[in-house]
Amino acid sequence: MNIRKLLSAAAASVMAMSLLCSCGQSGVLRLGTGNTGGNYYSYGTLLHELDENGIEVKKTAGSQANLRLMNEGFIDMAIVQSDVLSEAVNGVGDFENEPVSGVRAVAGLYDEAFQIVVRSKSDINSIADLKGKKISVGDEGSGVAKNAEYLLLSAGVAFSSVEPVYMSYSDSAAALESGDIDAFFAIIGTPATVVSELAESTDIRIIAPDSRTIEYMLNIYKGYSEIAIPAGTYHGQDEDIPTISVKAVLVADSDTDRQQIKDITALLFGKSSSIKYSVAVPEPDTEFAVSDIPCSFHQGAADYYASVGITVSTDPENDGNSFIFGAQDN
Repeated sequence: MNIRKLLSAAAASVMAMSLLCSCGQSGVLRLGTGNTGGNYYSYGTLLHELDENGIEVKKTAGSQANLRLMNEGFIDMAIVQSDVLSEAVNGVGDFENEPVSGVRAVAGLYDEAFQIVVRSKSDINSIADLKGKKISVGDEGSGVAKNAEYLLLSAGVAFSSVEPVYMSYSDSAAALESGDIDAFFAIIGTPATVVSELAESTDIRIIAPDSRTIEYMLNIYKGYSEIAIPAGTYHGQDEDIPTISVKAVLVADSDTDRQQIKDITALLFGKSSSIKYSVAVPEPDTEFAVSDIPCSFHQGAADYYASVGITVSTDPENDGNSFIFGAQDN
């Protein structure tokens, strides 16, 4: 096990201990999100409010930690990146020989854009310029470090050639503003509040991957998509920024109550306008929710989709079959 996997496991263990006090609250579903400053926490907080306190929000380190915490029974639901979910169900990457069983999809929620934020006066103008720089790659236990590694690799930059630090989005923004780091990676829906607020106080730029890097990324994982961050998304951003996106997915433990999951799935689409305006992400859409998901669906979610004429797989034997990461030579 490499050092990042050891640190990630340690972070999950610490987080698990902090969650012990809330285990066993009958009828309350514990939802693993992420740190403040990110969309996962904001989304989870809104679900808590819309579900009239039937959901208890748990602040965590992010996708990897969430899946490990669910596997150990400390949370019932979580928001995770689909690529991290794919690794978990297939037992590859950071979950090599440690597959997560019992995780089931509820809905794909929205696309998260890969964003590399630097100060406007920085000499960093491309991913290649990150060599030798001090870069925040998100919390240990999030999916951001893995995405940063893939993106650097795709641009021909070894992860060992940068100085990574592991910080929350909020801490990363503060460190960039103060000059303590040179850049930070954010895998997050746009506009991201933490980036928007930073752009109002500090002149920043978003580094765009070149077309070759984007093409390489699209071949690493079928669930990555090419998107553009529209001009005007952030203060001072005058042009569209091409980049990569990955889907944020709401998942639940397979043992979670079937009716509760059906009700939460219905809530997503019944309160779609509130979600759009409160979290600043697109409205939940059923077609988006069920496509390109690397694991089977929870039976409760399947019951909701069946009620609106959509059939999804609930057979875990099909998990990950079309979403295996591809190895390439750069």
